[in-house]
Amino acid sequence: MNKNDLDHSQTPIALREINEQIAAQFESSSESDFSELKALLVRRDSVIKEHLETLAPENKQEFANLELDVNNRLKEMAQSLLEEAKDDITRFVRSRSAVKKYK
Repeated sequence: MNKNDLDHSQTPIALREINEQIAAQFESSSESDFSELKALLVRRDSVIKEHLETLAPENKQEFANLELDVNNRLKEMAQSLLEEAKDDITRFVRSRSAVKKYK
């Protein structure tokens, strides 16, 4: 995932900065600090809510729809990371069991 996947035409500057950090976390997911990723996502949510409060009613819907698309992409990436983590744990448990058999 790159930064452009998270930005759209109405992305405010503060959100662009957070999106850049999130994209960097996803790019280095093999060594990611998931607590840092979670903190960034919480900050992202706060910035979006604050920005929505500043928008005129006619612009809120458009911004929300654009952010919904981005949120769905983030959800897919998080699901992918979860599946990778499950696979890693499964491999570890199987390897550990194999080692115990040969002791």
